[in-house]
Amino acid sequence: MNKAFSSIQSKVIVIAAAGIGLMLIFGCGSDPLGRHAVSGAVTVNGAPLEKGNVGFQPIEKGTTSGGAPIENGKYSVPRDKGLPVGKYRVSISAPTPGTGGEAQKNAPPGEPVPPPQELIPAEWNTSSEHTIEVTDKGPYVFNFDVKTKGK
Repeated sequence: MNKAFSSIQSKVIVIAAAGIGLMLIFGCGSDPLGRHAVSGAVTVNGAPLEKGNVGFQPIEKGTTSGGAPIENGKYSVPRDKGLPVGKYRVSISAPTPGTGGEAQKNAPPGEPVPPPQELIPAEWNTSSEHTIEVTDKGPYVFNFDVKTKGK
């Protein structure tokens, strides 16, 4: 029995050592990409954006993009979906309230529903040149004030 116990004890030690080795190599649940949670506020002409989306596309060699919905002027990207260190292009979009999403009154069945009009100017989405930079030391709060033409 001592021999059997010694064999089991040896296997437990080997398994424990392997587990410790893996934790040292990969870290205890750490993200190999080194992602960071990001958050912030989005205003349009100084007022909080009620609903919309913010996206971050890498401009350098990074391959991880991210984004989040905007609710009552705030957005938050959790760490597990966050951004690794690097530079990102910012894209903000939001529907103009009361546009799109409903079929016209006399539209034939099956007629496509018109998309909502975009509240945010193209220079903040399709033609955006706005950027952020995520660094190892932060900060990880990025606020944006979108100005629309004529206001």
